[in-house]
Amino acid sequence: MNRPQLYQQLLHNEAQLRFLWGCEGLEQFVRLMADFLHWPELEFQQLLVFLREQNQQLLQPDLELFSRCWFPYAYKRAGQQLLWIPAFQKPEQPFLEDDLVSWRQSLLAQLIRPVTQLQPLLAQLQNLPVVQPQLLIFHWSRCGSTLVSGCLMLEPELNVLSESMLISDVLQDPELSPYQAQCLDLLVRLQGRFRHQEQQLVIKCNAWDLQHWRLWTHVFPESRLLGLIRQPEAILASHQRVSGRHMVRQPPELWSGIQQGLSLLQYRVEVIRQMADFMLQLQQEKPVLVLDYRQLVATSATELATLLGIQLDEPQSMAWQKRRTMDAKARQTVFIAAPQDPATQFTAQEQQLIRERLHSCYQLLSGQGLA
Repeated sequence: MNRPQLYQQLLHNEAQLRFLWGCEGLEQFVRLMADFLHWPELEFQQLLVFLREQNQQLLQPDLELFSRCWFPYAYKRAGQQLLWIPAFQKPEQPFLEDDLVSWRQSLLAQLIRPVTQLQPLLAQLQNLPVVQPQLLIFHWSRCGSTLVSGCLMLEPELNVLSESMLISDVLQDPELSPYQAQCLDLLVRLQGRFRHQEQQLVIKCNAWDLQHWRLWTHVFPESRLLGLIRQPEAILASHQRVSGRHMVRQPPELWSGIQQGLSLLQYRVEVIRQMADFMLQLQQEKPVLVLDYRQLVATSATELATLLGIQLDEPQSMAWQKRRTMDAKARQTVFIAAPQDPATQFTAQEQQLIRERLHSCYQLLSGQGLA
């Protein structure tokens, strides 16, 4: 068997990959690779050249075996390619992107970077374990979704997939529109696969994924649904401080139907309006629990868990309660609310615009929260 064939075997060998993932230095990594590739005279520079060549090849994996060890983390629209990273750590950060930054630090992730094409993998979909999310979280923006997912991450039996950019990017590719349902099913099976003794999957979608709610609920009809909303002025004030990707006009493919020539505030108002319209459609057609941010923060940890179908013992309840006092996006920092009324950050004319475009749909939704 030649070295490229041995390398292909290595990519599917969980035991050997775990040894490489645990390497603490280059010398050990090269020594292991020399052993696995039957290349006793292998040196670091030779290994770099070999791996550079292999990383440029499109892999055609045995997906069920390969995905036990590898996690798809990014999508390149040019070529419709998936990029992969070792799957030996459980997501635990507020956003999946934060976990990926950490995972990239291993020598294995830096030196071995498999690439596959997406569409050929669809033929292997049925070979993968079925993954049915227990909970799908749809939200507007700055509505407490990270607070919820952060609490859920405390439970070892839950695999929490928080704002997968890979899934969002694939759903936004118009060339994949005929295969959207199969692609979504495939990517959830791959990213949501239980690799760390988990028993249930929770998915917190990106805010702009709300426009695909019908696709999500079609592919995963048994999932419990949670919708999170917030007073529009508070959302807009938050984006004035730090703007999210979906609140800038640079990636217009995130939203359709928003007219050109709007001011930045007008654009952001229309983004929230679109999210509100989608949330109203979801509420009218599916059994979704819609919580306003003010209701969310007013519930106790035990009440929140019960709403999500989870029963907490006393130590778990205390852990959730402590987690809720910390900044959702900076877990080591105590959360401090903004000191001023969000509405005061807008002129009278701007407040009128917000009221006219957003308050009626917000009031419709906010009246359907906790009984």
